[in-house]
Amino acid sequence: MLCRTLFRSSVAITALALASPVVAQEGSDARPDPAASGNGLSDIIVTAQRREENLQRAALAVSAVNGDVLVNQSVTRADDLTRLVPALQVAPASSFTQIYLRGIGTFGANAFAEQGVAFNLDGVYLSRPAAPAALFYDLERLEVLKGPQGTLYGRNASGGAVNVITAKPKLGESSGFLTGEYGNYDTFKTSGAINLPLGDQAALRISGQRARHDGYMSDGYDDEDTWALRGQLRFDTGGGFNANLMVDYGHVGGMGSGGTIMPLLAGKKRLGPSDPAVIAAYLASPPTLPVPQIIARDDGYQDNEYYGAIATLNADLGFAELTVIPAWRRTNLDFLGYASSFLIDVTEKSDQMSLETRLANQSDRLKWVLGSYYFVEDVSARQFFDQGSNGTRINSELETNSYAVFGEATYSLTDRFRLTGGLRYTHDNKKQDTEAHTYPFVGFVPPAFPNFTPIILDLRTDATSDVNFSKVTWKAGVEYDVADRSLLYATVSTGFKSGVLFSALGQNFSRPERLTAYTIGSKNRFLDNRLQLNVEAFYWDYKDQQISHLAPVQVAMTPGGPIYGPVFATENAGAATLYGAELEMLWKVMRDGVLSLNVQYLHTKYDDLNYQAYSTSGPAPVIGCAVTPSSLTGASPAARIYNVDCSGRPLVNAPKWVVNAGYEHSFDLGGTGRIRAGVDTRIESSRYLSLDYLSLGRQGSYMMSNARLTYETASGKLAVTAFVNNIENKLVFANSVQSPAKSGVIYNQIRPPRTYGIRGTVRF
Repeated sequence: MLCRTLFRSSVAITALALASPVVAQEGSDARPDPAASGNGLSDIIVTAQRREENLQRAALAVSAVNGDVLVNQSVTRADDLTRLVPALQVAPASSFTQIYLRGIGTFGANAFAEQGVAFNLDGVYLSRPAAPAALFYDLERLEVLKGPQGTLYGRNASGGAVNVITAKPKLGESSGFLTGEYGNYDTFKTSGAINLPLGDQAALRISGQRARHDGYMSDGYDDEDTWALRGQLRFDTGGGFNANLMVDYGHVGGMGSGGTIMPLLAGKKRLGPSDPAVIAAYLASPPTLPVPQIIARDDGYQDNEYYGAIATLNADLGFAELTVIPAWRRTNLDFLGYASSFLIDVTEKSDQMSLETRLANQSDRLKWVLGSYYFVEDVSARQFFDQGSNGTRINSELETNSYAVFGEATYSLTDRFRLTGGLRYTHDNKKQDTEAHTYPFVGFVPPAFPNFTPIILDLRTDATSDVNFSKVTWKAGVEYDVADRSLLYATVSTGFKSGVLFSALGQNFSRPERLTAYTIGSKNRFLDNRLQLNVEAFYWDYKDQQISHLAPVQVAMTPGGPIYGPVFATENAGAATLYGAELEMLWKVMRDGVLSLNVQYLHTKYDDLNYQAYSTSGPAPVIGCAVTPSSLTGASPAARIYNVDCSGRPLVNAPKWVVNAGYEHSFDLGGTGRIRAGVDTRIESSRYLSLDYLSLGRQGSYMMSNARLTYETASGKLAVTAFVNNIENKLVFANSVQSPAKSGVIYNQIRPPRTYGIRGTVRF
C-alpha cells in the first residue's frame, strides 16, 4: 500500500511540475521571483526549520495561517484552530487542551499528562496541557508541522508541532491597531497593539486582549472570560546583534467547559451538566439511589493564570549566527467542573524554565544548525475526582529535567539537488512524590434499611518515581527543484513522546512512544504565480502508543494479593499504521478573487490495542471492542476488572476525509475603498471521539460553513466586518467520556453553535 501510494503521488506530482517550466520561464532565463508579479500570490515566510525561509521552499509538510486570518475567523482559543487546518483536531478537557494531529495526540486530563503534539510560543516549548490559553492575539502567523519533529523540536513532538508566532516590534515605526467585536451570546472581544520607536535601534510593542461570551449551554457552561497582556522590547544594533524580550500575562475565568448526557434529550441539544433534565437522566441510570451519586451543580469555575518571559538573542559571529533563547513560564490552575459527568476539582502550580542555544550557517552549498537544549519543570498539583460511588484524591509533586543536543544539515550536491540529515539525543529524568487516596463505596452500614448509610473506604497509596528515558531521533531527506517554482522532496523522520508517570504502587510510568514517518511531497507555483499546488503523501509507523484512561492500578497490598483501584493512568497499549495524502491549493482565479482548497485523506488502523478497564459497579464496561473478565481484584466487593482488545479499530479523532474550501473576492470602490466578501466551509467524515468506540461517542460526517463581508477604506485604516460562523448551526461533538460510575452513560462536549456579529478595526 505504501509503495503504491507514494508511486502514484510522485508520478502525478512530477507530471504537474514538469509541465510548468514553459509558463515559469516564459520571457526570461533567470529564476523568477515568486512575488515579482503584482497579480500573483504573495509569499509566506516561516521558521518551521529554525531558520527563515519561503514556505514554498521548505522541504517539509507545514501549513501556515496568517494572523489576519485568525482575526477574521474569530480565533481566541486553541480549540478554535480545528476549523482552519484539516490535520488538526483540538478539543477542551476542563481547563486542559487536547491536540490531535492526524490521530496522534493524548487524552490528557490531569497533572501527569503531556501532549503528543508539541505546542510552541515564539520557538519555546510549552509543556503543560493547559498552556495554550490567553495567547491568541496580535499574532504574525500560526504554523502547523505535520509528522514527527524529533530532530529540531525533540521530545513530545511525535505527531508534529503547532507554532504560535507573535507580531514583533518594528523599528522606526509608530503604529497600532484596535479591534472590537460584538455578537450573539453577548459576545464581546477586543484586541489591540501599539508600536513605539525608542530611538533608531529599539522599539516597544504592547498588545492585549479581552474576550468574553455567555455560556452556550443551558446552565451557563461553555462560556469564555479571558484577558491577556503582552509586552515586547526589541533591540537591533545594526552591527550583527539583535534581541527581543517578551513578557506576558493571561487570565482565564468563567464557568468553564460543559458536557451533555447522550443521547440528546428531546431535541434540546445544549443542555448543560447541571440542567435538571440531564441530572434526572443521569440519576435514572444504574446504579441508582441509594448507591451514592454525584449531582452536577452550576458552581463550576475557572480561575487560571499564566505568566511568561522569553528572551531571543541573535549574534552574527561571522562563520555562523548564534541564537540563545532563555525562557520561563508559570501556569497556576484553579478550576472545578462536571463536564465529564463527575466532579473535577483541581489546583495546580507549575514552573518551567528552558534554555536553547543554536549555531546556524547558511552558505551557498551547506546549511547547518547545531544546538543544545535544557528544560526543567516543577509541578505541584492537588486533584480530586468524585463519582459518588468512587472517588480519587491525588496530591503530587512532580519534577522533570531534560537535556538534548542536536544537529541538522542540508548539502547542495548541485544547484537543484540537496540532501538533508539530522540527529538528536534527548535524556529525560522524571520524579514524583505522590500521595493518593482511593475512596470506594463498599456497601451500607447494617442494618441498611431504612438509613442506607454508605461505607466508603480510604485506600492510601504513596507513589514515588525516579526514572530516566533516553532516545536518539533522526531525519534523512532529499529535495529536488524540478522547475523554478516546483520542489519535490522525500523524508524519513522519527519522533518520540517521553514516558509519563502516574500514581500507583510498583510500575507507575509508561515507556516512551515512537513514530517513524515516510513522506513524499511537492510544492509548486503555476500559471505565472497565480496557482499554488502542494501535495503530500505519507506513511506513519506508530509504536508503543501511550493511551490515557481510567485504568486499574495497584493501590494496596494484602496477604491475599494486590488490590487495584481506578486511577487515570497512561500506559503503552497500542501500535498503529497510518497512511494518506493531503492536497493544498491556492488559486488566484482573477485579480481580486482567491480560491482555496485543502483536502486530506487519512487511513488509520490499530495493529494492536489492548488495555484493562475498571468497573466500579461490576458489570462489564460498555465498549465497542472485545471485553473479557480478568483475575485482578478491585478495591470494592462489587468492582471488576476487564481485558479490552480494540485491535483493528481506527485511531480516535482521525476522520478519513477532511475538506476545507473557501473563496474570497475583493470589489474595488475606487477612492472610497473596497468590499471583501468571503466564505469557507469544512467537511469531515465520521470519527470516534474516545477509545470506547461507541455510537454515542462518535461524531458523524458534517459540514460547517462561515461567511463574512468587510468594508475597508482606501487607506486601509478602517475596516468593518459582518460575520456568521457555523451557518448551518451544526451540532458537532468535540470530546466524549463514559461515566466511571455508570457503565454506558456517555457525556459529550460540543463545539460552538452558530455565532454572528460585527467587527471593527482601526489602524493608526
